[in-house]
Amino acid sequence: MIRHQNIFTKLFVTYFVIILVSFFLFSSIFLYLFHVNMYDDFKEGFDYSKAKIEGHFDLAATEGWSEEVLDASLDISLSQMNNSIFIYNSEANRVYQSSYDQAPQLKVNVHVVEDLLSGGELAEGMWVDNRLVYTLAEPIDVNAPTPHVMVMVYYELDHQYKQVLIMIGLTFTITMSLTGFILWFISRRLTAPLREMNQIALQLAKGDFSQHVRVATNDEIGQLGTTFNYMAKELENIEQMRTDFITNVSHDLRSPLTSIKGFLTALLDGTIADHRKKHYYAIMKNETERLSKLVNDLLDMSQLQHGHITIKPSSYNLSEQARLVAAKMEPQLQSAEIFIELEEEAGDVFVFADKDRIEQVFINLIENAIHHSPPDKPIYIHITEAGESVKVSIEDVGEGIKKEDLSYIWERFYKSDKARSKKVGTGVGLSIVKSIIELHQSSIHVKSEVGLGTTFTFTLPQSNKKDGV
Repeated sequence: MIRHQNIFTKLFVTYFVIILVSFFLFSSIFLYLFHVNMYDDFKEGFDYSKAKIEGHFDLAATEGWSEEVLDASLDISLSQMNNSIFIYNSEANRVYQSSYDQAPQLKVNVHVVEDLLSGGELAEGMWVDNRLVYTLAEPIDVNAPTPHVMVMVYYELDHQYKQVLIMIGLTFTITMSLTGFILWFISRRLTAPLREMNQIALQLAKGDFSQHVRVATNDEIGQLGTTFNYMAKELENIEQMRTDFITNVSHDLRSPLTSIKGFLTALLDGTIADHRKKHYYAIMKNETERLSKLVNDLLDMSQLQHGHITIKPSSYNLSEQARLVAAKMEPQLQSAEIFIELEEEAGDVFVFADKDRIEQVFINLIENAIHHSPPDKPIYIHITEAGESVKVSIEDVGEGIKKEDLSYIWERFYKSDKARSKKVGTGVGLSIVKSIIELHQSSIHVKSEVGLGTTFTFTLPQSNKKDGV
């Protein structure tokens, strides 16, 4: 089974590898510069010793020193700390060397001497007697029958390199240990909100919306946490809406179905007298119409929510439409003992809108007013021109809406009657009204006071009456 690495491991390993590679490059460059600088120092020391030895030979020639005196004067100069100097003649014989010499036994053959005397160079590191040495050689100017070559051998180089490597290794160990701890802490801190989001996301998947991400920073992760909390809140609202939807639809479907079933059972059993059957048929017809309206409202709401409904605006007579809607709803008005008063400005008013959808708005708003108005009270429809727009108001003098309920009346299935003791519509009519008005690039507002009534107001673009219906 393949184990997937979490983001903490990826982040930690990535940072650690980057620092490791950086340290390796640093060490490589440092060793190279150490190597170049050390060999430059060797060359300076060689040139200095060469000049000093040539001075000994000049002084010996001037003062007439014997070979023993010259050899004794060169003894100290030919042997120095960590290096030794040898002088060879043209036949590759070692003619001078220090009596304290500790350098490895370097062998110089005649071919090397001949190459040096002809202008060649010798400056290279080599292993001699299992010891790393660096050798420099050049001809020297001496008062002698044959040319001489000076060879300087630097030994103990492996010791110096070991010291440098030990220092680099010690520095690497301390640095990477401290860096690893810091990276671990930083990586844990950076990924902690993501791990928390992962755990809370699992809880959200199980339906637990009580937990929220703690937002401690304002960076991208903090903003992600804020967005995550907003998403969780929206999911909670959606879940609540789903629950309310099931509860409300079940209630609104069950009530008329129960009534219809009860009356049908009574009719089939013959417990209802013949002269009362017409009355119960009418009740069942009304309940069937309630069911039909609920289903139609649900379909409209779903299509509006998913953007499947588009408006088809045209120019038409809004005043005439209001009168026709009032006439069409006369049976409902008479049943509720309510009447409509249409208040218009002089002449008919024309608008550019979707005629069928605006009729639906009128019907839903008037039905809402009927449900909340007492008998023998009017419902006012005001149509006025407002510049290039037409303002429509539907006003009732009913029970009104509480302030705390005003912000919720546009939500689907919301009813101020929490006990649902009154049969006052499906609870989706106002949601449909708002969606239709917004499709017309307009808005609808409500003004209400408890005990004084409610007024819904919306606007539509005005049309020149010459455009006709």
